[in-house]
Amino acid sequence: MARVERDRDAVAGAGMPLVSPEKGHPPGPATLVAPTRRKWTGTLPDKFVAALVELVSTDALRETVEALASFHTRHTFSPLVEQAAEEIANRFKAAGYGDVTLRTWSNAGHSADNVICTKPGTDAGSPVIILCGHYDSRMENLNDATARAPGADDNASGVAAVLEIARLLEPVALTSTVRFVAFSGEEQGLWGATAYAAELHAAGAQVFRVVNLDMVGRPPADGSVTVERDIGNAVAGNDAASLAFGAVMAQAAADYTTLPVKLGHIYSSDYMPFEAHGDVTIGAYEGEGNPHYHRTTDAPATLDYGYLADVTRITLATLLAETLEAVDEASSAVDLYIRDNPTDTGAQPSGVPFWTSPDIWVRNNDVSTGDDPELGHEAPINDRPNYLYVRVHNRGTAPAAAGVAEVRTYRCDPGTGMMWPTHFQPLGTLVITAPIPAGGSVRVGPFVWTPQIVDHECLLAIVSAAGDHAIPDIYPGELNHGLLARFDNNVGQRNVAPQMAAPGGKTRMTITLRGGLKATDGSWELDASALPEDTRISVRTLSRMIEPATLTDLEVKETGAVRSTIEMKGGKVAVVDGYRLDADDQVTAEITIDFSHQAEHMKRYPFVATQYQDGTVVGRMTIQITAVKELDDFFFGNPRSGEIHINTCPYWPKLGPGSKVPFLRIEDALARGYNGCAYCLPDHNTG
Repeated sequence: MARVERDRDAVAGAGMPLVSPEKGHPPGPATLVAPTRRKWTGTLPDKFVAALVELVSTDALRETVEALASFHTRHTFSPLVEQAAEEIANRFKAAGYGDVTLRTWSNAGHSADNVICTKPGTDAGSPVIILCGHYDSRMENLNDATARAPGADDNASGVAAVLEIARLLEPVALTSTVRFVAFSGEEQGLWGATAYAAELHAAGAQVFRVVNLDMVGRPPADGSVTVERDIGNAVAGNDAASLAFGAVMAQAAADYTTLPVKLGHIYSSDYMPFEAHGDVTIGAYEGEGNPHYHRTTDAPATLDYGYLADVTRITLATLLAETLEAVDEASSAVDLYIRDNPTDTGAQPSGVPFWTSPDIWVRNNDVSTGDDPELGHEAPINDRPNYLYVRVHNRGTAPAAAGVAEVRTYRCDPGTGMMWPTHFQPLGTLVITAPIPAGGSVRVGPFVWTPQIVDHECLLAIVSAAGDHAIPDIYPGELNHGLLARFDNNVGQRNVAPQMAAPGGKTRMTITLRGGLKATDGSWELDASALPEDTRISVRTLSRMIEPATLTDLEVKETGAVRSTIEMKGGKVAVVDGYRLDADDQVTAEITIDFSHQAEHMKRYPFVATQYQDGTVVGRMTIQITAVKELDDFFFGNPRSGEIHINTCPYWPKLGPGSKVPFLRIEDALARGYNGCAYCLPDHNTG
């Protein structure tokens, strides 16, 4: 473990007696309230906050709790408390922070460290916001500094939430300076918090808000979270602001989680010394009733990490509501959007599917028909110019003037789990030169680019205007691309591979499954429920994806040291569950669909692949097969010979199903490298 420099100028406490606050026993009951979930606006900052809270990682919270609880004890009088402080400091540094210090305090002959991580605000004159929780732990006997005291709920849970929020906010511009603080000495009488509050105020610091998290990992029977506000206590003049700040947190719980909300009082934790200096304080708390309180059984296995993640989300949203540097667009009369599916009206968040935008389409060569998406999205052709179009709608009440909005387009290799912006390459930017009337739409394009892969690309488009920005306009960090498409109506995605198949024909596609920002446990769902039952799908991928996994409706057909093959039937939803992907990992899967003999002519049959990381959807892709059974009007490519045939060719009876790839136009086949058959299409035979 890396050593962290300490500030050795210890801050003296007030010599308080050893009287432990009893957080597990509130002074009175909390009151259940029912805030109404606000209607999403589809504008900033709502959509950014909605997307960012989705990034809270249950897995990361669990790992932090387990790491802190692995210390035999974190009692303030134990030498292990120093190692715990270094562990927390190193985690702040790993999240990208440079200003991390261990500030030593002393009291009644004892000393320990507060861990302080500072994120500077963009406004140099803005006051400080403190997000805090204590990291020390104890047993029932307050003076026992050697007994096993894992302190998972009290209070590794609160520290884990503080660390996770710090990780997510690191690339986000905030107006106020935020100090993430892990206090020691809480169990002995708020010693660390008292020393730090006195130090800040002695230096003349303006503390705007204090948010405290103490015991937030084990929900009560009703599953509620208690939002604690300052009512009374040492200073009366800060009560009204605390009640208003608590209402922000209660509203965040309604907006971003399904947690029932109770309103209670602040008491017996690290916000109290700040309140005594007149600061505005609130807290989040699970409520009384944890039977493991101050016992050796307060272990990681007793926590509900979904609940902890939700409390983390509402705290993150509360901080963003106070200090996010983002223009408030709620009053904008212009609301531009790109549809995520044919029924999308621009509402936020959009529903499923969110990766099938009909407002993004490709034409291979006929630019004059590009304004008609009903002609269909064509699979991009390799090594030649293609033409991408985007349709932009305005669901606002006022027109968007010409020249105020622009569209940016991007591509990515076919697959799932892509991170924005890492895996996407720009195709171009165009200013919208026509006004967009309220309730109307305009076509933008073409964006001309030359693909370098065969038959499919994941395409993404972003529209931005004054008063109606997209999330990437204000957030430079990485996001899962699916979050952009779902929570930002300025973003559209088309991850659909159009294919044609004759009865018994073979459709082939390579999909890449990508790892996240850290190692994750994965699941891969293959939905062939829309395909006829006589369809057969085979998947060839790395054996390390298959061997440790639990397979549902899949049969292992071949295993090897490097790659294995699994098969499924049409009409089924198969699952590969329990593989591991490292951070930034990329695993290819070769999918071959032996198409049905029972399919209806010109009907579209979707095959949907969905990737999960730690239980969260991180990407979906559709292979959309159009059945071709009436053969007279089609051309057929033979991948083996490279020739194009029609069904009257003398060699037609000798061609197997896998040698008949349908094309509606011969130009499409020629563009993909096929050559006309010398017998049935001699005019297109070049020898």
